[in-house]
Amino acid sequence: MFKALANRAARAATTATHAAPLAVSLPSRSWSTLLPSLRSTLSPAPTSAMAKPLWPHTAASVSACALASARMAAESRRCLSTQKAPKSGTTSEDMRALTIKSMAALLVSGLALLAYFQSERSKVEELREKSKNEAVGKPKLGGSFTLVDHDGRPVTDLDFRGKFMLLYFGYTFCPDVCPEELEKMAVIVDGLNHNAGYSEDTIVPIFISCDPKRDSVESIREYLKDFHPKFVGMTGTYNQIRRIAKAYRLYFSAPPRAVDDDDTDYLVDHSIFFYLVDPDGQYVAHFGKNETAEQVTAKIVDQIKQREAAGKSRFGLAPRPATA
Repeated sequence: MFKALANRAARAATTATHAAPLAVSLPSRSWSTLLPSLRSTLSPAPTSAMAKPLWPHTAASVSACALASARMAAESRRCLSTQKAPKSGTTSEDMRALTIKSMAALLVSGLALLAYFQSERSKVEELREKSKNEAVGKPKLGGSFTLVDHDGRPVTDLDFRGKFMLLYFGYTFCPDVCPEELEKMAVIVDGLNHNAGYSEDTIVPIFISCDPKRDSVESIREYLKDFHPKFVGMTGTYNQIRRIAKAYRLYFSAPPRAVDDDDTDYLVDHSIFFYLVDPDGQYVAHFGKNETAEQVTAKIVDQIKQREAAGKSRFGLAPRPATA
């Protein structure tokens, strides 16, 4: 009998040992249920019973311990089976969700930057269009001058107030460019006088020589007869020509012998522009070599219409009288 009890106690101890780690994680409710039975089982017997043999109490205690250990193990297994396992780390689904969010944020940022750049680009385009559509005459070009016309009379810019002036700088020894541009100027003048319906007093075509050494008053007068009878030729000293060229930002360059030597075989390099000056003596616009006579004529007519729309007289400073 004692051998059977010993084996039974050993099995109970083994069960309790295996159940101990599980019992540690038992909730407070399980401990409150099991502790009373253990306390009642392991408590000593009353004094009156001490005279009886101890082995029945020992066997009962061992049996109670084994039963309590089994209950504790079962309760531990139940608790562990219902408890959710903690997350060991970031799963592939979490990484996928994070990647999608990152891509979405990047896409939104890219769209925002694209919208910003498009807005800035449209602003730049608007400014560019405004600069194109600005009223001509903004550059500080032009100024007063004192020269001699092709009849030998001293003239200034004040002599042409009340009329538009179309200026061209060249020289009579020019082999090809100047004759072509003067022919174009003649077409412009005729276009204004006949086709556009303006009189001959609307505009004065003026040729200013940038080669005063060779271009005398007589040579300029004979030279201009081949182009148009309304042309006015002008010349002056080298310093006078240089001063007016600087006022209109015109480039011209002659070799040293064009000023000091007696040699007459040389070429003068110069800019190729028409300059339009309004009846108030103010610079309005300039036209390059690539523009045709028809284009220049249309632009001059447009300038005249703008002046009339502003209430100014076509030919002078006095405003146009209002019609009843």
